[in-house]
Amino acid sequence: MKTGFVDFIEQKKGVIFDCDGVIIDSKKANVKFYNLILKELNLPPMNKEQEDVVHSFTVYDSIKYIVPEELFEKALEIGEKIPYIEVLHLIELEESLIDLLELLKKHGKKCAINTNRTTTMPFILSKYNLNNYFDPVVTASIVKNPKPHPESIFLILKEWDMEPDEVFFIGDSEVDEKTAQNVPVDFVSYKNPNLNGIFNIESYKEVVDWLRE
Repeated sequence: MKTGFVDFIEQKKGVIFDCDGVIIDSKKANVKFYNLILKELNLPPMNKEQEDVVHSFTVYDSIKYIVPEELFEKALEIGEKIPYIEVLHLIELEESLIDLLELLKKHGKKCAINTNRTTTMPFILSKYNLNNYFDPVVTASIVKNPKPHPESIFLILKEWDMEPDEVFFIGDSEVDEKTAQNVPVDFVSYKNPNLNGIFNIESYKEVVDWLRE
């Protein structure tokens, strides 16, 4: 995989990253956020299946998935009132991500974020000083159709003035895989070999070591 993946990167002009599970490890933060909503509604905490769903869905679709229909509007209101700082401390940056971004920048590769998050991205970008690495940052709040619809990737391609075969998308979920297929662009899975990626990355440190050799 080493030689093949390095050659693959060299042939591309841009890299599109998902956010949760790819740039940051946010599982604990997401679980706490949605469980806080459920607690306010006197509902039990999420089960494992629900935890996996909210990891990749928009906040709107996540709440719709975990609460009864008659409580949906109230759950949305509760979610809007929860300060994101209450869970921000539970988010961790993926190991060696900054080293990888620096190398990609050095090699002239453009980097973007494509996420189904909505209003919380500025907190994350600021906390980890990521603003200088990603442009554009496409969230579910700035497109009419969030992932897996391809609108977000087409928006990035338009801003970069690139063709689909000049970029690849790194994701960790079926939503990401379907998004890539719907364009289509090459898809690389991150820490999820069960997805149909051209490659599966187990760690950014490994990739950084390859690129430095």
